Amino acid sequence: MKKLLAILLACVVGVSAVGCTGNNAVATVDGKEITTKEFEEQLKFSKWITELQYGDDIWGTMKKQDPKYQETIKNQVMDSLVQSQIFLQYAEKNNIKPDQKQLEDFKAQNKKMFEDAKAKESFAKSGLDEKFMDNYAKQAATITGVVKFIEKKSTPDEKKLKKYYDENSEKIDASHILLVTTDEKTGKTYPDEKKAEIKKKADEVYEKAKSGEDFAKLAKEYSQDPGSKESGGSLGEFSKGSMVEEFEKVAFSMKEGEISQPVETQFGYHIIKVNKKIKLDYDKVKAEMKQELTQKNSQEMISKIQDTAKVEKFEDKIKEVPFGSTGAEKKDTNKAEEKKDTKKTEEKKDTKKIEEKK
Repeated sequence: MKKLLAILLACVVGVSAVGCTGNNAVATVDGKEITTKEFEEQLKFSKWITELQYGDDIWGTMKKQDPKYQETIKNQVMDSLVQSQIFLQYAEKNNIKPDQKQLEDFKAQNKKMFEDAKAKESFAKSGLDEKFMDNYAKQAATITGVVKFIEKKSTPDEKKLKKYYDENSEKIDASHILLVTTDEKTGKTYPDEKKAEIKKKADEVYEKAKSGEDFAKLAKEYSQDPGSKESGGSLGEFSKGSMVEEFEKVAFSMKEGEISQPVETQFGYHIIKVNKKIKLDYDKVKAEMKQELTQKNSQEMISKIQDTAKVEKFEDKIKEVPFGSTGAEKKDTNKAEEKKDTKKTEEKKDTKKIEEKK
């Protein structure tokens, strides 16, 4: 549940549940709008949290890494607003209430955070208010309620769990020798002529392995997989779903001790050796598989909820919303104002001295 909760809570931002009210929307989700005000508030919140965690100087670092960082953050915030609206609407449709324990926890966290003088002061300058934070806590608790609802619906019964076990009851311990067919620098596949040469080389290595030469030594000599080359091509134990389809299909069809002819995947040509086939004990893996299948079903359910939502973003409106001042920029502005005030004070003193001399 923790992993799923973390994924969905990353979507939580302050949005309302009002319908369309004209041209004030930056986006709509199934007809319900995300307003310019909500977008502006969430940008303020995002900046406040970032500065609180990393300090005002973080923006200078981000600008060096990504000159268009403001645009990047705005897009991320907008995506979060959309996702938040999707799941809050799902909660409304399914009568899912905020998780009360989680709501109290969030409120307690907020209270504790504002005991810190720096956090309290920076929040006061952020342009946000307590109402925003209360709304945020309520929505986060609602998302927790959605997670629990989805997990309950995604938990398999004994029949479905047994079927999943039957499909995934085997692990294999295997090794391979890989001859790559893609350019490491460009990531592009080699031309057919060069691929044919690599295939010929793979066939030669296969014949050596098939004739009884030590597979581990051949892997160390010929394999171009940096992750397994030095360990004699060992991939360790793995179950279905761990490798690319072409590789997996061949590997799981092989007998213990068998060596395959070169198998082509997106990475190149693999010569596979199955060292051991392992049958999993149902009683020992039942709990783990139940958790695994629940997670898989939950992810599929979440994807379906996201994919069926009708989302419309108004890019021109989004661009019009300013990123706003960062903490560092506010400090610079304050310093500039202080300098102006100091200069004015000094000018007044000079004027007074001149008047006194007269």
